[in-house]
Amino acid sequence: MKVPLSWLREFVDIPAEPRQLGEDLTFVGLALEGLEGRGSEAVLDLDVTTNRVDCMNVYGVAREVSVLYGVPLRPPDLAFPETGPPASEALDVTIEASDLCPRFCARVLDVRLGPSPAWIRDRLEAVGVRPINNVVDLTNYVMMEMGHPSHAFDLARVPEGKLIVRWAREGDRLTTLDGVGRILSGRVGVVAGTEGALALAGIMGGASSEVSDETRTVALEAAWWDPLSIRRASKTLGMHTEASHRFERGADAEAPPDATARIAHLLAKIGAGTARPGLIDRRPVPRARRVTTFRLARASAVLGTPVAEDRARQILTGLGFGVKPPPAAWEVEIPSWRSDVGREADLIEEVGRHVGVDRIPSTVPSSRGAEGLRPAQVAVRGVREALVGVGLTEVINSSFVSDAEAGPHAPPRLRLANPLSEEQGALRSSLVMPGLVSILRANLRQGRRDVHVFEMGRVFGSTSHGPAEESRIAILRAGPITPHWSSARRTADFFDAKGVVELLAQRLGAGPFTFEADGAPAFLHPGKAAV
Repeated sequence: MKVPLSWLREFVDIPAEPRQLGEDLTFVGLALEGLEGRGSEAVLDLDVTTNRVDCMNVYGVAREVSVLYGVPLRPPDLAFPETGPPASEALDVTIEASDLCPRFCARVLDVRLGPSPAWIRDRLEAVGVRPINNVVDLTNYVMMEMGHPSHAFDLARVPEGKLIVRWAREGDRLTTLDGVGRILSGRVGVVAGTEGALALAGIMGGASSEVSDETRTVALEAAWWDPLSIRRASKTLGMHTEASHRFERGADAEAPPDATARIAHLLAKIGAGTARPGLIDRRPVPRARRVTTFRLARASAVLGTPVAEDRARQILTGLGFGVKPPPAAWEVEIPSWRSDVGREADLIEEVGRHVGVDRIPSTVPSSRGAEGLRPAQVAVRGVREALVGVGLTEVINSSFVSDAEAGPHAPPRLRLANPLSEEQGALRSSLVMPGLVSILRANLRQGRRDVHVFEMGRVFGSTSHGPAEESRIAILRAGPITPHWSSARRTADFFDAKGVVELLAQRLGAGPFTFEADGAPAFLHPGKAAV
């Protein structure tokens, strides 16, 4: 997220140099990735995590700066004149899919299209947005400034002046603003007219209602879209836009009226048009009030440092939370733009960010005693030490295997529904096939004749109760072996493997074992194998 310093200063006074500002923002969770320019022309490049959609705009960053330095936050100017007939006479909005769109706001603007003033073009280019014309530029400008996307329809190209919010119908066709013709399916949201889809809800507008040089009246839309619906639609269509990036992460549900008002204000400011009286506001699903509690004692315990009451209140109110502090636990109302906050732990994190993680003293947590290894861990460690002690090298193979490589003699395998590749299409049912055999094959190709390895891992299979897994040990000895430096070299045989098994039995307190030739797996050499 690129934030020009000059744009940021419209909303908050910054008492620090750009580099220091970037470092301070990094400590509160907005990491500085780059700094372009100098002085008032500096542009901060911030890494905003996906859960902080409230900071994917200039005003959201200004809110953090306000709390960071304890300076006032100036709200954006939303005042504008209204002239002409009521907006409701020219435009009608119907929401048929309230699960897709709980709120839809619209204004009617009389516009004079042309290029935007230099200061708007410069700011858009500074944040990586290409200027187009004054109306489209203002929708992009307000999205980058306040974080809420909007869209302008040429009202003359909206049949009967009616906008309908609904799910796409099978076979709906729409050519989007990128020039791509699309055939839509049922779970893609659209803003439609009486004759078909006009825009992809929360993603991109359509070419049929695009603002052009002939446009004189605009239907300005700002809505709140269900995040999961936008996410699914953008993935289905293979599209990712600035609008979908914000909506699928949970934009501010209360922002649509302010976004349209800000655009109307800027439109009048640059002399590019006026707004007709009235806001068309459709809200079939009222937003529920979100409230949680905050306890100072709990915050101090979690953060590991005392938290002053005044400082905690200053941080929370500065970030937009409504605080009512009863004696024990505060009642805190969560603002609409903080979709990432839902419980007391989240509020403690907010306070901790601005108290300063670097100011929390380092301490060693108290402990009642040192924890030791559990019996199973002791046994596994003993087995590993014993196998290494007889000259074996431990190997680790992937649990995902290829059916073809495992071969027909390996036990049946569980197939994956969504494998990364055909070479990793099943869960292994044996550590030997293809695991240790593949290790042997690779070493022989490289000219290595003495291969003595083992693997400790899990294998997977089916039972009458469903899928199951169990831990196993597999040992492979191949090629020359030297039991002692004074002994002659010889080739490893069955009795070397048998000796290792008996050593493990002794270490584990199991046995005695009996070895029988009958029942050995089919992939082992007959007469040279036992179970």
